[in-house]
Amino acid sequence: MYNHQLRVYGEYLAKEQPLPQNSQSVGNGGGQRAGSMLGAAEVVFTASAPVALQAQKAVSFGLEESDDNTSFTPVPITFRLATGTTARAWEQGDIIGRLPLPSELKRYVRLTLATDDAAAKGSVDAAFSYLPR
Repeated sequence: MYNHQLRVYGEYLAKEQPLPQNSQSVGNGGGQRAGSMLGAAEVVFTASAPVALQAQKAVSFGLEESDDNTSFTPVPITFRLATGTTARAWEQGDIIGRLPLPSELKRYVRLTLATDDAAAKGSVDAAFSYLPR
C-alpha cells in the first residue's frame, strides 16, 4: 500500500504549475473547499515535470484561507525545503513534500508557491490527499 494516495478526481490547488523564479505566486487551481475536513487531509506536492533547484536555495509552499473564496489570509503553516550545499532535483511524479491541514480551516483554501532561486526549473501539482482514519 505504499505510495498510494486517495484524491478527489480533478481537484487540484495547482496543476502543472511552473515554479516561480525568485518570487511567489498563487496556485493556478484557485480556491478549493477545504472547510470541515477536520484534519483528515494533507496537501501533497508532486513534481509534474522535472524540478531543479540550485545549491543554497529553497522552495516553499503555503496556504491561504477564506470564507468567501475572494479575500484570502495566510494560514500560519508552511512547508519549506532548502537545498544545502548541493543542487537538488526531482523527477516527474516524485513527492517534494507534504503539508498537513489544520482542523480549523475556513471554508476555502488556496496554495502559495515561492522560491528564492532565479534559475528554478520545473512544475508542480498540489492536491489534497485524504488520510486514513
